[in-house]
Order: sequence, then structure tokens, then C-alpha cells
Amino acid sequence: MKTTARPLAAALALTFAALSARAQTPPTTTPPAPDAGDARSAALDARIGALFAPHAGLTADEVASRAAATSFDVQARHAELDAANAAVDQAIVGYLPRLSLTGRYLKLSPLPDADLGNLLAVSQTAPLGPIAAGTQIINIPFTLPALSNQTTLHANLTVPVSDYILRISQTHAAASRSARSAELNEEAARLKAALDGRLAYYGWVRARLQAFVTHQALAQARDHYSDVRHAFDAGATSKADVLRVEAQVASSELLVQRAEGLARTSEESVRIAMHDPDPARAYALGEDVRAALPPLAAPRDVQKLYADALAQRPEIRALDETVLSLKEQGRVARAAAYPRLDGLGQVSYDNPEQRVFPPTQDFKAGWAVGGQITWTLNDIGVGVTQGKQVDARRAQIEAQKSQLLDGLRTEVIQAEQAVEDAEVAIETSGRALAASEESYRVRRSLFQNGRAISVELSDAETELTRASLDLVNARVELRVARARLLHAIGRDAVPPTGTVAAAAR
Repeated sequence: MKTTARPLAAALALTFAALSARAQTPPTTTPPAPDAGDARSAALDARIGALFAPHAGLTADEVASRAAATSFDVQARHAELDAANAAVDQAIVGYLPRLSLTGRYLKLSPLPDADLGNLLAVSQTAPLGPIAAGTQIINIPFTLPALSNQTTLHANLTVPVSDYILRISQTHAAASRSARSAELNEEAARLKAALDGRLAYYGWVRARLQAFVTHQALAQARDHYSDVRHAFDAGATSKADVLRVEAQVASSELLVQRAEGLARTSEESVRIAMHDPDPARAYALGEDVRAALPPLAAPRDVQKLYADALAQRPEIRALDETVLSLKEQGRVARAAAYPRLDGLGQVSYDNPEQRVFPPTQDFKAGWAVGGQITWTLNDIGVGVTQGKQVDARRAQIEAQKSQLLDGLRTEVIQAEQAVEDAEVAIETSGRALAASEESYRVRRSLFQNGRAISVELSDAETELTRASLDLVNARVELRVARARLLHAIGRDAVPPTGTVAAAAR
């Protein structure tokens, strides 16, 4: 007979359960004295530990950081933020009076000089008043020259007096609110990308551990097949039992193939989340999911968690900023219904100067100041309808916020419940694993001594594999649930970005 050996369950019981205070409940069955099986348990424990490389492997924080830094959604949100900041700068420029400079030169088609006839003139020394008798009168022709060159240099300053009251400050406030909303949306996209990266990482960890469990289950099935073959050769069992166990080995081989395929697919999901440019880079597990997590703040009151989510989730604050921005935009739209008042100023340097008569081909400087009021009556209806459109858009955003709040409450409740379920699952699956391991050990010993049938040992193997997978899932699921809960209440954060080379060894 073969020496009794502890299988995978002992390793997982010593590693997973020993690191959790809740998983340290001693089994009801007194464990056997140390033997060769204990040495195998230690070897399996070392093999499980070899899956993790704390100082050289990839961690959830590193994947989250790289996913947030390379997310295309975050890049799109950042571009929206740049556009919103440009709109703020544009609104600030609106506070400045509008200054326009005009320079123009025209070469006019030639025209004949304008002949206005003759003028009668006397000597400039003649006294004012009636012309004395005998005073010499001179006949002078009067002609206006046709000027062919026209040069205009103007500087115009317009002060939008009414806009300072009705439009500019509101436009600046709306743009600032939109920029803040874009900033919060970028933060929300960054946190969502980081969460997706964490979940992809933990999915990969789960697949790797499940692949390890399936390999151990295959080893158990092959050991069972060897035992039943010996029993058949000794006439202690039937050919049907041998074929049943052989089918179980084949099923375990298929399970291994699927688990390995899932592990490779999950690893590729991590690579895609980080947008790793090196498709041949091999990753190692750097976060030991067997380690206990620090406790969350207690008590975990759902109402308190929901209040934290309302105060901290960037999506909620982004919608609030959008509503305030639309409120200011509505004021700007309705301002079109009011008259527009502008202050005007002009400095000119023209050749010829239009006010000089008769005109001469000389530059003359001039200036003008004044005001202008404009009221387009058609804009009254336009302003009112545009204001209604903005109000409808604001009502739509407020409805979206209410819908988001309902979903957020559900998200918080489900995430908190998932954390509780995972914590309980770690405790119960640890006890179940210890019991399944002992049941398998006893069943195999009885089978090797001819006191148990093959079906009972096969059932013990199946239960042991299920218990092992349950503990793996519980450990990983706790980290997944914690990540989802922290994200739901707005307490998650993106770790500093590291290099891909350092994060993906």
C-alpha cells in the first residue's frame, strides 16, 4: 500500500485559512500524527507560495495605475477638459473692450476735376462789409480736384456696457462650471479605469489559482486511478470502477485545459487594460491574496456609506456642476431679449480727411466718441425660446442625476453585502476545506485498505476540489468586493503611475 498523502486541500488549508483569523477553527476530526503526508503538504504549500512574487510580480495597484494612465476614455475626457478650459479663457476675454484696427488703401478710377465755375474775389486787404466803388474785382475759376488715392487708418474701441450686466459674467460662470464638470468627469473616468484594471487583475489571479487547483485535482484523480488499478489487479474491485475513475481522469484533464485557457485569457485582459506595448512580456503574481486585508471602518452602516457616496462620487458632483452651468447659460440666452448698449470710441488717420473741404491729398488725424443702443425685436422671441431649450436640458440632467442616485444606492448596498458575504465565505470555506481534506484522507486510507468503495473516494475527491475552489473564490471575491465598495462610496484612489517594465515583470 502507498503511504497516506495529504492532497491540495491541506496546502490550501495551511496557507489560505491560516492567514485568516476566521479560518482557524480547528477541524472536528483529530488530525493524524505527522507522517510523509505532512511533508507533501509542506511541499504543496511551497508550490502555492511559489505562485506569488511579492517583490517582482504584478499587483492590483500597479495594474490600476497603468490602466488609468493609458485609458482611452480618460484621454477623451481630458480632451473635453482642455476644450472646457479654452471656453473659460474665451469667457475671460469677453470682459475686455473690443478693439479693432482697420487699415485700407484704395486706388480709385480717374475722374475729371469738378468745375464749379468762377468766383469773384477782391483783395484780401479790402475791409469787411460792402465793396467800395472802384475796388478791383478778380474773376477766379473754382475747381475741385478728383483724388485718385484713398488711405484709411482707424482704431475702434467698443465697450459692451450691457453685456457686462447681462451676459459676460454669466458666460464666465457657465464656462467655469462646465470646466469643473469636465474635470470631475475625467476623475470619474480615471477611477473607473483603475477599478476595471483591479477587477481584471483579480480575475487573472482567480484563474491562476483555479488552474493550480485543477492540476492538483488531476493529480488526485491519477492517484485514485493508480489505486483502483492495483485493487483491480488484486481482484478487490471491478472493471466498471476502473473505467469510472479513468473517465474521472479524462474529465480532470479537460478541466485543466479549460482552466489554463481561462488563465491565459485573463492575463491578456490584464495586458489590454494596461495597454502594455510588449505582447511577449510574462507577468508574475505580486499580490498574495492569502494575506489578510486591513479591516474597513466599522460599523458599516449603509446610510452612512450612501451619504459618503453622495458627497464624494465625482459623477454626482459633475452633474451638479452641469446643472449650475446650464442655469447660467439660460440667463445668457434670455439676455438676447434686452436692448444692447455699447460705448464707442474711434481714432482715425485718413487721407483725404472727409471733413476737410475742399479735399486735399493730405493725412489728417481725428477722433470720435459716443454710444450706441441696439434693440432687435426679433431677438426677444429667440432669447425666450433658447432659454426654454436650456431649461429643458437642465431638467434632463437633473433627471439623470436622480436616476444615478437610485443606481448608486443599489450599488452601495450590493457592494457592502458582497463584502459581508465574502468575509463569511472565507470563514465557512476554510472550515469546509479542512473537513473535506480530512474526509478525503480518511476515504483514501479506507479505500487502500479495502474498507471503502471507489465511488466514495471519487465523491470525496469532488468535494475536496469544490471546497478548494470555494476558498480560492472567497479570497479573491473579498478583494473584488472591497474594491467595488470603495469605488461605490468614492474612497478609491489611483496609485502613482509606475513604469510598465517595473510593473509587469
